[in-house]
Amino acid sequence: MDLCVKGDLLKHINAEGALPEDSACRLFTQLCNAVQYLHKSDVAHRDLKCENMLLDTHFNLRVCDFGFSKKLTYADGRMILSKTFCGTSSYAAPEILRSLPYNPKVSDVWSMGVILFMMLFASMPFDDTSIRRMSRMQIQHEINFPTIRSVSSDAKDLIHRILHPVVEDRITISNIEQSSWMLQDMRLEDNEVATTSNASTEKEGRPDEKGKEEEKLSKANGEPLDGPSPAAARH
Repeated sequence: MDLCVKGDLLKHINAEGALPEDSACRLFTQLCNAVQYLHKSDVAHRDLKCENMLLDTHFNLRVCDFGFSKKLTYADGRMILSKTFCGTSSYAAPEILRSLPYNPKVSDVWSMGVILFMMLFASMPFDDTSIRRMSRMQIQHEINFPTIRSVSSDAKDLIHRILHPVVEDRITISNIEQSSWMLQDMRLEDNEVATTSNASTEKEGRPDEKGKEEEKLSKANGEPLDGPSPAAARH
């Protein structure tokens, strides 16, 4: 396992506060890739939370703690729903809190939405001091976004779609990756790469003014630019 010297995501947020949107999008993209990989292998994590997101030297995200993970099984081509309460209540989907049989893949997506909310606002989307009240707010689809910092409407819209109480209406990871917020960040990265590349090409193609001046002086004095100097030729 990689040495994650930056600790876990929760400790980072507690120490540094909410992440800038570009940093949050970068980490969330890595989380999407990791969970998508698990789900395609028919494994559900079932305990996704900031404490289980480790950060390495280069601030890359690593998903850990598979103590509640489950290998999914099927009967007649249909997934056998889980009936075990797993994970942390503040990250748990409403179907889990209501003790309903649930699709662990879809519930993992809900937990991802809570993690994204934490990254952008450094707080939880729902007050978990009362599980009953929290469950009611989840079902009513009441998400109160803090106003202490500016977060784009695209990011809020994505969170709203992830934290949807109706399982059938909850956005999938594939659609998350195609959301305007995620694609916008990718476009910014592409533009930065293109700008850097153009600047490098322009610099390489631009004549060296100092070199030109030295060439003029050399010609005026009748001295070669390269090769041994007259002093070096003497023996």
